[in-house]
Amino acid sequence: MAALLAVLAVTAVQPFIVREAAFRAIDRRELSAGRRLLEWVGNSWMPVAGGAVLEVRVAMLDGDRGAAERLLGELSGQDGEELELERVLVQFRAGEMGQTAEWLVAGQERLSASDFRHVLEALIDGAIRAGDEPLATQVLELWKADAGVDVGAAAGGPVWQQAKLESWLGDLAWSRSLPDVAIVHFRRALELESGNEVARLKLAELLLQYGPEEAQTHLEFLQARKPDNRDVLLRLAACYRELGESERAARVLDELLQRRGEDVLVLLERGRLALDDGKLSEAERWLRESEKRAPAHREVLLSLSQCLQLAGRTDEAETYRRMVESMDQGGIGGAAVGAGAGGGR
Repeated sequence: MAALLAVLAVTAVQPFIVREAAFRAIDRRELSAGRRLLEWVGNSWMPVAGGAVLEVRVAMLDGDRGAAERLLGELSGQDGEELELERVLVQFRAGEMGQTAEWLVAGQERLSASDFRHVLEALIDGAIRAGDEPLATQVLELWKADAGVDVGAAAGGPVWQQAKLESWLGDLAWSRSLPDVAIVHFRRALELESGNEVARLKLAELLLQYGPEEAQTHLEFLQARKPDNRDVLLRLAACYRELGESERAARVLDELLQRRGEDVLVLLERGRLALDDGKLSEAERWLRESEKRAPAHREVLLSLSQCLQLAGRTDEAETYRRMVESMDQGGIGGAAVGAGAGGGR
């Protein structure tokens, strides 16, 4: 009887143990592992509070606000501080920083140390996304002090926290147009924590321009762990295109289009692939489809200008080129492929 009770006790606490393991994996940015653990928790016989909220967090960290918003919608009938906090974190990570001062002042008073740290992390992510480097730098200093983390000669704190810091420093170097410095930081992040999928994807994206062979290694590593992730597959297709492997790129994109036929960035990359292959009419068809969905997207307009120029339609090409110049002068326009317009899994 005692043995049976012991087994039942272990079985009862197992979902809670797995949920905590999922939390740790997500905190380390091992997002695919976190998803698998949360799926196990969701399928367990005993309901465990907080699992669905963590799914919202991992969706945002994976660049998929749409999935995060859908999950929040499904949880809308529930109350609780955890859910309300996650709603705020979604806004912050999306770059909507309106409540920043309020949360920095009130958060320390009413949140646990762990929750306040997550607020700081979401603020850093959002400030970087919004291009607000002073805010990102300010909050990063608060996070370092709170987490007891630093890099270089003063390195301290858990290794996986140091890896997150290196990744953010890579983001900031990238925003300052210092790709070589950013690459060093992202590589250091992976040396410290090889499972950090956020840093690995960013490193791969930078290497698309400077070392596509190495980028391919990182992207195929991520593909093995997240085979349905749109951002990984989109960059992998771009990598194959850079390496001249058109057929492999086309296969990846065509599979994506079956699931995401309305996705602007997938349509854009399909058009770029056709453009590189000299298939101008096909390229224009894909680019026109992307233009319908995002008529003010800089990279779509730039690719259309290039396509029309090659087709000898110089007047039309000039019109699009001027639109791009106007965007650049005004500081507006869509992101390039993979530059933060996340689609996630």
